[in-house]
Amino acid sequence: MAMKMSELVKQTDTSKSTILYYIKEGLLSEPQKPKPNLHLYDERCVEMIKFIKYLQTHFNASIDEIKSITKGGHLDLERGFETLLETLDLIMGSAHQSTYTTAYVLEQYHLTPQQLQSYLDNGLLFQREGAFSAKELEIVEILVSLERLNVPKKLLETYVAHARELAAFEVDLVHDMLRQSDNKNAMLKALFDTTLILKPYLFNMQTLRAYQEHKASS
Repeated sequence: MAMKMSELVKQTDTSKSTILYYIKEGLLSEPQKPKPNLHLYDERCVEMIKFIKYLQTHFNASIDEIKSITKGGHLDLERGFETLLETLDLIMGSAHQSTYTTAYVLEQYHLTPQQLQSYLDNGLLFQREGAFSAKELEIVEILVSLERLNVPKKLLETYVAHARELAAFEVDLVHDMLRQSDNKNAMLKALFDTTLILKPYLFNMQTLRAYQEHKASS
């Protein structure tokens, strides 16, 4: 069923200018034009816009990265989140982000090669195809700051240990649930929401509560 721009804006909670930008970038199909002043949009545009916004919000995906999925023929909206799982490397790999060499990181943060390697070996930092993205630079800055403040290494070691354990548990659970599911796309949507939205919320709120309880007891 085709719809007017006003209805598309309403159903997706997206501005007209943003929708036109998606069309210009080739992420949405051109509208039908049965009359000179009448533009009609395919109802599939609703799901596509929601999917684009999900990638931008929860994966910080750029338009170029999203285009690499859609133009590469990888995206099937009928199984959108299955497609996302299969193409995570295209998003997480940050193919279109600026990258930085090891030499740049060493010089920028006054690190020794041994320090940088220890971050990598201990699971505190990750390279993306042999380079570092802006996110890694942000992490390095935090790690350097913690070292200067003599924050106990036990804190970061605990983070890594729990992260590895939780990641292994999540992956095993996801595979088991998907094998038993009749609607993999809906299941994956719920699992992505859990990992990207619910999990950080629970961790951060538990930390906030612990601080509040500590303050109340002191």
